[in-house]
Amino acid sequence: PPLPCSTPPTQGGSVLPARTMSMSSLKRVSTAELIPIGDYLKSTPVTEIPKERDPFLLREDMEPGTAFKKMGAEWVRACPVLDLTGSEIIGSLDLRETSKYVIAAYKSGVSNGKSPTGGRRRGSLVFGNAEWKEQATTIAEMARKRPFVAVEPDASVFDIAVILSGGSHIVGVKGGPPETGGLSTIITQAMLFNFCAPKIMDLKVDVGQMMSSPAVCVKTTDPALKAFETMASKNISAVAVVDSSDGAIVHHTSTSDIKMLFNGDDTEEMKMMDTIEEFLVKLRASQTRGKTKIPVSTCQKTDTLGSVLRR
Repeated sequence: PPLPCSTPPTQGGSVLPARTMSMSSLKRVSTAELIPIGDYLKSTPVTEIPKERDPFLLREDMEPGTAFKKMGAEWVRACPVLDLTGSEIIGSLDLRETSKYVIAAYKSGVSNGKSPTGGRRRGSLVFGNAEWKEQATTIAEMARKRPFVAVEPDASVFDIAVILSGGSHIVGVKGGPPETGGLSTIITQAMLFNFCAPKIMDLKVDVGQMMSSPAVCVKTTDPALKAFETMASKNISAVAVVDSSDGAIVHHTSTSDIKMLFNGDDTEEMKMMDTIEEFLVKLRASQTRGKTKIPVSTCQKTDTLGSVLRR
């Protein structure tokens, strides 16, 4: 049966309705295996998850390009956004918005008669803040489209898991000072994963039971722009890059790659109409200071959950 959130979280002072998490993808896992894990998550307070850093927040009056650059420098995928008073959280800014930002900036530049290649040097988009300001979207508008959820310090790890399973990358924990929007810490998907992994390593389940299908991918010969448009249109953070001849997985690109565009490092010129493979090789070579490719980790749908987690 669906597993309800034991403590309804709050958002902007209001109580959210209890969320449910479908277990249909794990229907072949025995109840005997799931019950102890569920009981453990429900009985463990969120404060048991190790804190990695103080809360990182942005203000709603920040320009999109500047905001994404700060997120890139801090290596965060999402963060809460404070209002102009600096005391109330209005929503969250997510790196999934970078795809939309890059596309809008590029197309705005092309429509204004700028270079159609969409070149980029020294970490700054050629079609950046000047053109973006002509658009209606601001960081405040972006943040309000992605509500930020915060829980009380006595919430359980299970509560956090249910919220994150709904698509959010972060959940706040209350009990902090006003300058951090009242947050004591922010729990990310990665933090939850690292905390729970030891408990689910031995589940007798093939990862094929947990995968989404069909896989969202682009071809190595597709332009980089198409990869970003795919992520933006489907509101996802990553796509597989497959060989155009045989469909083999060659690369993996995500909003983390787009985030590197804002980090200010010296790089080769990046072009939106480069193939996605050319784009990724240039981008990652600029980060590693060498002409190497970052390997892709893959699995078979018959692999066990534990073997994949250990990778």
